[in-house]
Amino acid sequence: MAVAAVFGVGAGGWGLWLETKDYFDRSASRDRIAKACAGLVAPDQVLDLNGGTTRAKAGSEDNDSIDELGPAFMPARCEIYRVGKPGTTYGHFLLSVWSNPNDDFAQLVSGWDDPFPTMGRKPNADVTRETRQTGAYPIGDGRLGVYYGNAAVVKAECTDKSGGTTSVNAMTVAKYFERDPVTDADRRTLAGLARTAAVRAAKKLGCKATLPALPAELPTPSTKLVNAKSAGGTCGWYAGHIAAKGRWRLPDRALGTPVAAHAQEESCLLGVSSKEVRRMWPDLTKDEYSGNSLDDVIRLAPFWLRTESYFGDEAREVATDHFGREHRSLDPGTAGYDDEENVWWASSTCAGQPAVHTLSSDYPYDKIVQTRLQALFKAYVTDVAARRGCTDLKFPAAATFRLSKA
Repeated sequence: MAVAAVFGVGAGGWGLWLETKDYFDRSASRDRIAKACAGLVAPDQVLDLNGGTTRAKAGSEDNDSIDELGPAFMPARCEIYRVGKPGTTYGHFLLSVWSNPNDDFAQLVSGWDDPFPTMGRKPNADVTRETRQTGAYPIGDGRLGVYYGNAAVVKAECTDKSGGTTSVNAMTVAKYFERDPVTDADRRTLAGLARTAAVRAAKKLGCKATLPALPAELPTPSTKLVNAKSAGGTCGWYAGHIAAKGRWRLPDRALGTPVAAHAQEESCLLGVSSKEVRRMWPDLTKDEYSGNSLDDVIRLAPFWLRTESYFGDEAREVATDHFGREHRSLDPGTAGYDDEENVWWASSTCAGQPAVHTLSSDYPYDKIVQTRLQALFKAYVTDVAARRGCTDLKFPAAATFRLSKA
């Protein structure tokens, strides 16, 4: 009994010591987060991500902490690491803040940006079954911002001291997403952290912002493409288009996001399954598949198309992603074709705000379906315009869809 009593006292003391240590570790971590992120986020919510931790610290790079926040210091960011065993740290949380316009956060589109996983592709792989990243899901009606599988972006439109209107954006990222899954609860926490950061950043910049409340739930975003015939949301237009016009060589898979009246961006990814590639392959000419083998297409270079639309601030900063070259701006009020990036763009005005709509195509799939691309793009833009009440539509010239077979 005496031994048991001594052990009990010892165990109780050890437990109390651990509890006290966790308290001081958490308190110190809370202070580090508040300092590194300039008070823009709630430290406890950051610590509670990914199951929670009591020990965290800011990164050691020059841009891992926000020293000052103001127009001259934007964009700004802070990165927080989870501390494990002595000498080990893990990616945990990232906050980025910027105001518009900002070239560092332009909306980049390209037909060369393969959206499907590239690692470990096997000869019999069906690589268009699932994409690397979800599309942009609207937070509520979209007025607040968007979220992805591992991140959230919130925009605060506000009136500055001079009476002008500007916007402040806050993006939060779960940096552990490659190591551990991001739960629905964590995604909502990320959205809440982004909302708080956007409001506080706007205040620090001298303007007041009133934002909608965060929805009670955020639907789980998906990376899995579905049968194009049953596609809905931002791909609903495509299901209607192929039902009316027939699919021919167009994609048989689609991945969209929920439609929202005030979404700042939206997309529809269309992919061709391995089964469909095999079906159409005997009818393709050498010029159409441009020297690729059937195995190349199925395993390494899948066929795909993607439509995207950007509204308001986002529409003012859309560009094609020229690797190693200056980006080409796709300005509101214009329309055209970037032959180096396989991107067509149209524009319109929606509720008094500019909008830019794009169609990106994989090469050489653009040549394989070129006779249907103009009608496809028009169907997409027309659908968006009807949903969003857009006017002043401008489309690329018909000649831009007649691609050389050389």
